[in-house]
Amino acid sequence: MAKNEQFFAVERQQQIIEIVNRNKRIIVPELSELFGVSATTIRKDLKALEDASLITRTHGGALSVSKTRYESSPAAKATIMSAQKLAIATAALDYIEDGDTVALMTGTTVMELVKLLPQKNDLTVIVNDIQFAAWLQQNSDFRIYILSGVLRNNYNYVTSPMKCELLSILNIDKVFITCNGFSKEAGATTPDLGNALKIQEVIERSCSVYVLCDSSKIGSVSFAHIVGTDRIDALFTDSGILEDDAASITDSVNTVIAQVNCG
Repeated sequence: MAKNEQFFAVERQQQIIEIVNRNKRIIVPELSELFGVSATTIRKDLKALEDASLITRTHGGALSVSKTRYESSPAAKATIMSAQKLAIATAALDYIEDGDTVALMTGTTVMELVKLLPQKNDLTVIVNDIQFAAWLQQNSDFRIYILSGVLRNNYNYVTSPMKCELLSILNIDKVFITCNGFSKEAGATTPDLGNALKIQEVIERSCSVYVLCDSSKIGSVSFAHIVGTDRIDALFTDSGILEDDAASITDSVNTVIAQVNCG
């Protein structure tokens, strides 16, 4: 590479860092158009920046490094994409049968599924979220088991590193989880390492794994890996998913796209 080309590459990469940090997320076509270079050149830039730990690459773009560790409060999460979360939960409910043993792991989208569970009969429900347990106690006659662990400050759920002896003797039909990021390469991810470890414990004892993830999180990568696409039986998302993201993900995991009722 000529010296002036190296200079232009460094200058372009510095601007890419500024754009990603400002917008939190950017996609390759936008950068390609902005700088007037090929998508291949932009991908090389993103790889160089990721190798330097300055960004996090995703399928088709990049995230700010700070965003991979950021997590909104439960109250803030509950107000975001609420119609989409309900549509996703409604689609997921069809995968639960009367008499199932199901594990429901913390998250606002899974909470929407919790509220639909009384439509089913004779369930055994395993949770790591005390809010889930309290709601089900008031609104159902299901058998409810709460996993042990460390209660996360300002949140409603327990996490590892404490091993849960209960899990070692349980056989779970289906586990339903949510995540803060989902991509073909990284699978489901979360900012909370303890939560990732707790979910992984449950997945080890589960026959089927279902991920509930609204479209705003598709293509994002968060700090801690939960589960890869090869272990996921179905991903539930909404019709707001980008066409490129949908094409990439459906190649690697069964994807159920829920239609959102805008009325």
